[in-house]
This record gives sequence, C-alpha cells and structure tokens, in this order.
Amino acid sequence: MRKRIIYALAARRALFTIALVLLASLEALGCTVIIVAASATKDGRPLLFKNRDSSSAFMVEMRVENGGGFKHMAQYALSDGTWMGPWGGFNEEGFCIVNTLSYNFSGAELASMNSQMIDMALRQCKSTADFEQLIDGLPKPIDVKANYGVIDAQQHAAFYEVGPNGYTKYDVNDPQIAPNGVLVRTNYSLTGDTDRKVGEERWKAAEQFAADAIASDQLDWRYILQKLPRYLMHCNGTNLYATAPATWNDETKTDIDGYIPRHSSTNAMMMQGVKDNESPLLTTCWAMVGPPIATAAVPLFLTPNSILPQKAMANGGNAWLCEKGQQLKAVIFPYSENTTKNIDLSKLYNREETGILQRILKIEEEIIERGNNLITDTRQWGTVSEESLTDYYVWLDNYLEQEYTRHFDAMISGVSVLTEKDVQPNEWWDIGGRKLKTSGSYRGVSIGRQGKFMR
Repeated sequence: MRKRIIYALAARRALFTIALVLLASLEALGCTVIIVAASATKDGRPLLFKNRDSSSAFMVEMRVENGGGFKHMAQYALSDGTWMGPWGGFNEEGFCIVNTLSYNFSGAELASMNSQMIDMALRQCKSTADFEQLIDGLPKPIDVKANYGVIDAQQHAAFYEVGPNGYTKYDVNDPQIAPNGVLVRTNYSLTGDTDRKVGEERWKAAEQFAADAIASDQLDWRYILQKLPRYLMHCNGTNLYATAPATWNDETKTDIDGYIPRHSSTNAMMMQGVKDNESPLLTTCWAMVGPPIATAAVPLFLTPNSILPQKAMANGGNAWLCEKGQQLKAVIFPYSENTTKNIDLSKLYNREETGILQRILKIEEEIIERGNNLITDTRQWGTVSEESLTDYYVWLDNYLEQEYTRHFDAMISGVSVLTEKDVQPNEWWDIGGRKLKTSGSYRGVSIGRQGKFMR
C-alpha cells in the first residue's frame, strides 16, 4: 500500500511538472489582436489588426477563395507540408475576422475547430449578427477555444470569447465595455480561468500602446500597422528603442521574451473596414506576409479577377516575401542557445539606422505612400479599378525585388553587410514597370484615375 501511495504521488508530481512545462510553452503559440471602433479612428472606418504567432507554421501566404459561399481572401500557414487555416481574412460583404487561441477555457483541448470557424464565417457571414447565429447553430459542445475579433460593413466591431458551450460578446462600440473604442486580446479570455493568463505581458503592452496612441492623437490604421507588430516596449517599462546600440557591428544580445514581436511572430494583417455609405468591396487589407520585424506590408483588395502581388503568393511553395523575411529573421536571431528568446539588437535596430527593421520601414514608406494614393482614388471612384491595381502590383513586385536585393542580399548570403552609406541612389519604377533613372527618393507620386503615372 505504501509503495502504491508513493508511486501515485510520483505520478501526480510528474503530471504537474508536465502541465507546468506545457503551460510555459503556450506563450510561444500566441497572437495579439486589437480592434478599433469606427468612432475612434480619424477617418471613421473600423480597424481589425492581428499579429500572428506560431511555434512551427512559419511559412505563410495570402489566398483568394471563390467557391462554397462568399468570395474571400485569407491567410494560411504551412505546417508539416500541409497548408493550414485560414487564420484571418475578409470577404466580399466586408466581413472581417481573426482569432487568438485562448488557453484558459476548459474543455475543447485540441481546439480543432478554431480555424474551421473562421472558414465557415468567411463563407457565410455578412455581419456580426450572422456570426452569432453561426455559433448558436452549431451542436454543442464545439471543439473551440478562441477569441474572435470581428468587424463588418455596418461598422459593428466586437470580440467573441468562444468556448465549447457558446460565446460571450464584447462590443467595441459599447462605451461601457470599451470607453476609448479600443479592445485588445492575446491568449486568454476574460470569461476563462483567471489563473492562466497566457500572453498577459503582451496584452498590457498592447493596451499601453493604444493608450499612448490615443493620448498623442495618432490612433489610425497606418500607426497601428507600422508600429504595433514592431513595438519594442515591454509592459515592465523596458524600452529597446532607448537602449539601441550605436552601429550594426555593436552586437547586443537581448532577451525579447514577453514583447509583442517575438521569434514566433510569423505575419500580421490589418483590415480597414468601410463607412456606412461605402461598398464593402472597398475593404482594405494591409498584409505582412512574413515576420513583421523583417517584412514590408502590402495592400490587398478583393477583385473580380482575384489579382494579388506575386511576392505575396505561394504559387505552390513559400511566398517570396515570407521566405525573405524568414532569412532576415535568422540574422536577427543568430544564437544557437535560447533561439526563441534572444536577438542581436544591433541587427534589428541601431542608432545609425542600418538595422533590418529600419531598412524595412524605409522600403515600406514608399509602398504605403503609393498604395494609399491608389486607395484614396479607389474610394473616390467607389470601386476598385483592376487596371490601376494591376499596374500598382507590377510596380510593387519590381520595387520589392530591387529594394530587398540592394538592402539585404549581402547579409542573407553572409558575404558582407551593407551600411546605409554603401547603398546607391534609389532606382524607382513607375506603375507600368518602366524604370525611372532618378537619384535619391522620389516623392509626390500619385496614381491617376486611369492608372496613369502622374506627378
């Protein structure tokens, strides 16, 4: 009997240890999502942003699906040779959805329907009310434990904490729930076990980010897109921007555990909804098809011919942008021990502004400027011009190839690392793919109504 008790205690200790190890490892599988109500944005359009994390499915692509319901665009991930997902997207009715895995719900241990719920919603739902009906209509219990962020073309915006037996809704338009019109979720639910707050540090960091943006009147789509997935501030007050090394060569081993951008950050997407009087087809998605600290954002629309920039598509393998981003991430995370925690900060961000993130931001500025010009024209027209969008994507694919080559090819190949002074004057391409022989930056460019290149 005594031996049996000892064995039982040992087994319980072993199970408890395994549980602690598993709980500690859950942080590597997290995501960070923020919703901003239309009333809180500068242009009156709701925002839905997701920074996705994964422990293994690093390869991602954007894909258009046109069958079995509403046409939609979504993000998928390659895991063990199989494309999994979707893990977020939007449809032709202006319905947008993303999720974070919630670890503090009981039951639904595999959460095998988390992505299936997104797939069903994109195919079937026009609104948040439709999404609620979808959940209500499923036989219970369902194998789901997730926080779903949703916005629609009627400017509804909400988080749904969904567990095996149903959901709890948090309306971002309700001032009692979201006084500033902003809500954040990471990897636990308010309605779940309060002792298992996986991702609490990221939650606090994202909330501080939003509070600072509101206080400084900067809370808009561009600020969230460019800043939040690269936010180098910890909720404990540590500021990696302030501790940035002087140069690229000043190796600075830095623990990045608990920050929003991490080794497991695979991609990000920002969906900007529409105003009440706008076509849902004007819903805009800005996607980072690869790790956000090493991947430039590109704008995407749903169009009749489902056109996408070639650099964001997998074409049977890994998307070009994602592959380049993963190679650059390896430069930022160079250490064999604690590979998921420690970066060389000098390679990410430094005071001479030659870090990979700083170079990415410079490349991204031109993409956003030209893309935003196209989006502005598109909203004036009331529809997406496939001709203009095609021209923009031709320029975009050429520009990405050119800029990634001159900034990053040497460091990826391991030959040498270029500094900013080594980079030659810019060579720009117009939207028809024609090379412009100019020096320095080329600003003041807009896309005309017929897709023509104008100053």
